[in-house]
Amino acid sequence: MAARVLSPVPDEEPDSQDFGAAPPARVLGLKLRAMRIAANQRGKDVVAAGVISSTSMLSRYETGNRAARPDLRTVVRLAEFYGRGDEESLRTLTRLFDDANKRRWWTDYSDVVDTSLDELMTVESAAKEIRTYSGSLVPGLLQTSDYAHAIMQVPYMGKPDNPAIKRRWEVRRRRQQVLEAPDAPDYSAVIAEAALRTWVGGRKVMRGQLRHLFNLAENRDRVHIRIFTDRAWEKACPLTTSMTVFKFAAPGEADMVYREGMNSGGAWLSDTADVDLHAASMLELIQHSLGKEETLALLDRLITAFADED
Repeated sequence: MAARVLSPVPDEEPDSQDFGAAPPARVLGLKLRAMRIAANQRGKDVVAAGVISSTSMLSRYETGNRAARPDLRTVVRLAEFYGRGDEESLRTLTRLFDDANKRRWWTDYSDVVDTSLDELMTVESAAKEIRTYSGSLVPGLLQTSDYAHAIMQVPYMGKPDNPAIKRRWEVRRRRQQVLEAPDAPDYSAVIAEAALRTWVGGRKVMRGQLRHLFNLAENRDRVHIRIFTDRAWEKACPLTTSMTVFKFAAPGEADMVYREGMNSGGAWLSDTADVDLHAASMLELIQHSLGKEETLALLDRLITAFADED
């Protein structure tokens, strides 16, 4: 099935669009919009009935805009106005509302967790399947402490003891626990060969990182690591240096795509064609990457290549 974008387009132009919102706030908005359309109601009709204050506010609810924190009473009023005040519909909306307003553990790290990372971790915790490609670095969920520290020091050059580095690593380590949970998502990582040959942090750091990847690839049932070799570029060309496709368990919940930069956050794709294109590219990269045994063999050779010289 082709990937679809999880961001509704209101029938009236919103005063400010925000496609950065992540499930469950985004799903809540999508369901409210679907209810409105099924009830044959325009935004101005809802406002005229006194259910919500303005069409712009309704648009923010429907897009999951983080600038409009949803109010449960308003959500219920909307559902009832659309003729969906039955127990099952309200129970679903209430669950989504509770999830959208849930306090996450990373709230305590607001000094080092920006909006894009907050959204990314929210989606990771909700996904059933995660597929990622990285062309320049080992993906964050697979990084060792030493490797991550080498990367995280970049914005703080000259101040290696900056406390923000330690806090950023604490967030990353706790974030990595999503792959260790009993209900962990199925995680597939395609890593460019060039990224595994780059001396991030030096010889010892790289050897430790490669050993970690080898252990994960060999022993974790839900973690699938594949290397996209230099020669594979003859058959496939990645669309970007880093992208992740998320799939969800709920029926009808659309795929999401996230593009990420080094130490600079990332962005969610909102255009349907862009989402489809990146999801298809991800499948192509997996198809042309090394299989498990070939990946383990290449990792073993790379580990040897980074061995200390006597």
